[in-house]
Amino acid sequence: MNIEKSLYVLIAILIIAISVLIGCIISNFQNANNIVAVYEDNTGETFKNEITSEQQVDEQEPIEEPIDSNPTEEPEVESIDFVPTKDTYYIKVNNQMNTVTIYAKDEQGKYTKPVKAMICSTGEATPQDVTYKINGKRWDWKELFGNVYGQYTTHIDSNILFHSVPYLKNKKKDTLEYWEYDKLGTTASLGCVRLKVEDAKWIYDYCMAGTIVEFYSDSNPGPLGKPTVEPISEYEEYRNWDPTDPDKNNPWRNIQV
Repeated sequence: MNIEKSLYVLIAILIIAISVLIGCIISNFQNANNIVAVYEDNTGETFKNEITSEQQVDEQEPIEEPIDSNPTEEPEVESIDFVPTKDTYYIKVNNQMNTVTIYAKDEQGKYTKPVKAMICSTGEATPQDVTYKINGKRWDWKELFGNVYGQYTTHIDSNILFHSVPYLKNKKKDTLEYWEYDKLGTTASLGCVRLKVEDAKWIYDYCMAGTIVEFYSDSNPGPLGKPTVEPISEYEEYRNWDPTDPDKNNPWRNIQV
C-alpha cells in the first residue's frame, strides 16, 4: 500500500514538472519573437518599446509642412546675371554736357567699353576734374538740402550724391518736383548728380563701394551720346510721378509720352 502511494506521488511530481517545463518553453518562444525597438526623442534621450512580431517596424520620416497648392501670391525674387564688385564699372560724369557714362573693362582689363549712358543735372558745386570712389553708403530715401528728398541715393563724397530728382515729401512718390525733372540735361542741382529714377536705381543696385567716379568737362557727351528726356509738366494727372519709376502704382504705366 505504501509502495502504491509513493508511485502516485512520483507520478504527480513528474506531471507537475512536465507542465512547468512546457510552460517555460512556451514563454521563451513568445519572448524570442518579440522585437525591441530603440528610439531617440527630440531631447536626445533614448527609450525602448517592445513590438510584437505581428506588428511592422517602420522608419520614422521627417514631418513636412503642408504645401498650399494654390498660393495667394508668388514670392518676388529678383535675379541678376552676375554679382557686381567694386571693379565691375567705372563712372564718368561730364559736367558740361550733364551726362553720365558707365564703362566696363575690356579684354586687357581697361575701362574702355561703354555700357550705359544717363542724362543728369549737375550744379555749380559739383566737383570738377577730380576722381572719387563710392564709399558704400546708400539709402532708398534720403533727406536733401532744401527740405526735399531723394530716392535711390548713393554717396560719392562729402555732400555729393547720386540721387533722383527731388520729392517734396519723404517716401511719397507722387510728390516729385516735376519742374526739376524737366531740367534734366541742364545745370540745375546744388551740386549732386540728379538722375531719372531708373538710372539712380541702376547705380544704387550695381555700382558697389569702391567704384570709381570721375568728374570732368567736355563738349563731347561721351561715346553713347546724350540721352533725351521728355518734359512732363503738361501732364497734370501724372506729372507728380517720375515716369521711369518701376513702382507698379506708377500712373505713367498706363500711357506713353
